[in-house]
Amino acid sequence: MARCLIFALTVCLALASVVPAQTLTTVLDNGASSNRVDMIFVGDGYQDFEIETTYAGHVDNTLGAFFNPGISPFPRYQNFFNAHRVNVISNESGADDPVNNIFVDTALDASYNMGGIDRCLYFSTSKANAAVTTALSGTGIDIDMRLGSVNSEKYGGCGGQWAVWSAGNSAALDIAIHEVGHSFANLADEYFYSGDTWGGGEPGEVNVTSDPALGKWDRWLGYTDPDSDIGVIDYYEGARYYDFGLYRPSDNSMMRALDRPFDAISRERFIEEIYEEVDPLDDWQSEGPAYTSGDVLWVDSVDPSVINVEWFVDGVSVGLLGESVTVDSLGLSNGTFTVEAFGYDSILDHSFSGDSLDWWRLADTTPLEQTVTWSVFMSVPEPVTAPLLGVFMITMALGRRRK
Repeated sequence: MARCLIFALTVCLALASVVPAQTLTTVLDNGASSNRVDMIFVGDGYQDFEIETTYAGHVDNTLGAFFNPGISPFPRYQNFFNAHRVNVISNESGADDPVNNIFVDTALDASYNMGGIDRCLYFSTSKANAAVTTALSGTGIDIDMRLGSVNSEKYGGCGGQWAVWSAGNSAALDIAIHEVGHSFANLADEYFYSGDTWGGGEPGEVNVTSDPALGKWDRWLGYTDPDSDIGVIDYYEGARYYDFGLYRPSDNSMMRALDRPFDAISRERFIEEIYEEVDPLDDWQSEGPAYTSGDVLWVDSVDPSVINVEWFVDGVSVGLLGESVTVDSLGLSNGTFTVEAFGYDSILDHSFSGDSLDWWRLADTTPLEQTVTWSVFMSVPEPVTAPLLGVFMITMALGRRRK
């Protein structure tokens, strides 16, 4: 669970070397990489015969821990993710364990005791990145979430550029999710060591603060998640390894102890990061030229169970929901109109409600919203009224008499 901030001076600067040949296997495909969070797994300490068995099983189990049954907010956003595993072959299984004088020949040099912390398991980021770059070359896949699975049973993990964990340990799945809290969401550890006092400034992570008066998560004060036992959100002293002088939002969340849910602040942060990579809408009807009677306007959302679509004409809602409308259903008269499809995450309808989808209380909602605009031109012939029709018929009759 240690974050191992020393990596910038040690592992992260490790010299790259030739990594054995690797291949890429896509294990979860929910859409184009350009509008998905791409999870990239890389494994270390797996021999050739373990790639499609042990390694594949470790990756599948990890995905199950995220999404099925999963831990919030991941199951709700499963369709926002793709997942790929890079298959790196090591000469020997396992990882170095210097404390117990164990050293093995692995492709990425995975080792415990990084920074003098025995449980801090990590590997060479330069070698991992080189392997992934080679495997992804020409695929168009980008890297949004880096996950490092190490074929070891001893408890351990660390979060830096990569979330790394011992995939053979009984707590592996919780370790993986905890470390992703560091590497993807930039969350701080919330555990602490007895007697230590913080003497620095305000930390940058969203889930720790040096001064409750700053109101860092005041929007969540008093909130109790109806679907977990996380308890009430408040300012609890003891966080980020310090017993005094730093505060955390909940008494005991995933960032403090394994086998726990994320609290509201951490969950909200994950949603922020997901929407850094994903827009609510995947595709839509071309925005030009002007449309008219008989045409259909449509959008394709990332997940209709998550994204609501509301339709507007000249900025006013017409009371229609769904991913498509016919122009004729909009009730337009003659003229040119601006029609908008407004897609948004439906959690915005639940903010401050305290219910099961009260997941977003940040003032800025724009990351969770997207609007597509079309121009519509209507030209409907005016019907001939009965009185005018009578005059027209009389005129025609008189005309015939003249002849």
